[in-house]
Amino acid sequence: MSVSYAFRKVLQGGAVLALALPLAACGGSDTGDGDTREVAMTLATPTWNAGIASIAVSQEMGYFEDEGLEVEVILADSATTQAQQIATGQVVTGAVSPEPVILGHQPDRNLDLTYFMSYYKDNIYGLRVPADSDITSIEDLQGKTVGAISLASASVTQAQVGLREAGVPEDSVTFVAIGTGGQQAAAVENGQVDALALLDTSFQVLENQGIELREIEVPGTDALTSGGLAARTSDLEADRELYVKLGRAIAKGVVFSQANPEAAIELLFAAHPEARPSGLEDDAAVASSVSVLEARLANLGAEDDPYGAIDPAALQANVDFLLDAGELTEEVDPDDLYDDSLISDINDFDREAVRQEAADHA
Repeated sequence: MSVSYAFRKVLQGGAVLALALPLAACGGSDTGDGDTREVAMTLATPTWNAGIASIAVSQEMGYFEDEGLEVEVILADSATTQAQQIATGQVVTGAVSPEPVILGHQPDRNLDLTYFMSYYKDNIYGLRVPADSDITSIEDLQGKTVGAISLASASVTQAQVGLREAGVPEDSVTFVAIGTGGQQAAAVENGQVDALALLDTSFQVLENQGIELREIEVPGTDALTSGGLAARTSDLEADRELYVKLGRAIAKGVVFSQANPEAAIELLFAAHPEARPSGLEDDAAVASSVSVLEARLANLGAEDDPYGAIDPAALQANVDFLLDAGELTEEVDPDDLYDDSLISDINDFDREAVRQEAADHA
């Protein structure tokens, strides 16, 4: 098993990070021996954490290596940044939320990205308030302050669109960036924010810290998907084998994590010690992170067979959501957003063998 190839790099705004890899249209390079191909992918998160443990599993268990790949993971600040990085060839793929992918298919955008596999099957974003808050509906947010990891987060977009759908003037609600982890907890405890527009995993972290939260329904979001692995359409056509290999290695990481989340967290901690919650004994740190990982796994469709297929109806729901919000100027055909031709080959592996590998992992 090789040492993890991931480097902790954060892309800020629309800036392009110069990589050591001169990625061409096919997105990668050989390492010199002709056997291993170096590529990069992107995830929208400021730090390594339990929510993306399955990707660390794919690295640490050698699933990428088994496919002849050495994968560098680039951490980005938003899906918009991710879309820019994929579109400019700086990375070959990323787990991207639908907004920039859909908007990129508008005639004036020409950002031709296509999903080839699901990752966030269900909607990972949401809106919650402290359990004792007098806020009971999204309409009650008028005049209130909502905290988010970043103002560029898709959670903010969804909340803002939900406000419009509910007839709440967008400028009557203030959105503020409250970062991650302890910053989020402090923002709630000191009354800096009245509500939170965050991710499934962020909500679980707060719950683990003893902060009880209550969900607030956001109109129009129930049927949404939070996206999947996207690539330039031309790259999918020119280098199909690369994306099958990437998808299969990532799928194995999800299956392993579902089968043994404790082992997945141990692998994450070994590769990325910064992902370990501070101030907790080892057992408590693992248990806390397992609960966060399980909150994410619930939205990944890990038990689906075949794994990674995207329901066109879910993409249509995302299109309709953006149309109703006035974000889209015209209809986008969901069939133009997703290429399902790789799913069969992505699933060409022995799931039971992976589950057994997870069960046997010490």
